[in-house]
Amino acid sequence: MILVTSANGHTGQSIIRQLVKQGLDVRATDISPATAELKQQLGVKETIVGDLTNLATIREAIKGVDQVVYIPPLFIAEEALVGKYLIDECVKQHVNQFVMVSVTHPIMSTLLQHTAKREVEEYLMYQELEHHFNYTILQPMHYMHNFDPKTVHETGVYSIFYDINTRLSYVDSDDVGEVLAKVLADPAHHNRATYELVGPDFLSPSELALQYNEVTGENAVAKEVNLEEFLDAAGFMNVYSRDAVIHLAHTYSKWGLAGKWLLGRKPTTFKQYVAEKVNQ
Repeated sequence: MILVTSANGHTGQSIIRQLVKQGLDVRATDISPATAELKQQLGVKETIVGDLTNLATIREAIKGVDQVVYIPPLFIAEEALVGKYLIDECVKQHVNQFVMVSVTHPIMSTLLQHTAKREVEEYLMYQELEHHFNYTILQPMHYMHNFDPKTVHETGVYSIFYDINTRLSYVDSDDVGEVLAKVLADPAHHNRATYELVGPDFLSPSELALQYNEVTGENAVAKEVNLEEFLDAAGFMNVYSRDAVIHLAHTYSKWGLAGKWLLGRKPTTFKQYVAEKVNQ
């Protein structure tokens, strides 16, 4: 049995699809009540609706599992603590493999969600040294699914809360799921490994809109929205999550984000991603 945390998010669902496609048994856990529907929607074997900041939920989630796919909860102040407690319980329960879905460049200190993951990565390495605990770290770049072709088609605008001319690298979450399935299939080969997962594109929001137009024949434009208005509209009222998004916006606007990776095939391009989504 494979546990997938934060399973109801876009990344979690993409990963689960790949694992179920491989015939693997998945237990999905997430704080969202909609997680219970993943049995019918995606074919997972078991679901647990719960908050991983609660140790009882962590213990329930890992009971009887062989492998853990840890997708950290998004923008919570306890993120590093959740990762450490989860690792400790996995060591106690003799879980065979722990795969952490981290971020590319967790050493970037201007991003709060990166520094939390860096702290967990370090802790994971020490636990392996002390307990010979099998782990693999995946470091995906900015996900392509943050660009929603359906919304852009309906509005004609790609609205984003950072500079529309700063370039980032991207990765398709389905590609991440494919890599993850390979890692889970051969734990010994990937033990103690860290892999950057980044596609071939290095594009600004304006360039994303241009490529979208090339695929669809439309005339969408990128628009930078007011950060404070975005945060209010999106419901980022928790002070930590709000500050984390502010850090993200400032970092992306000033520097962008870049990286490279190696996959057994050519990774999905942004144009391929758009073409697939508009044809669904």
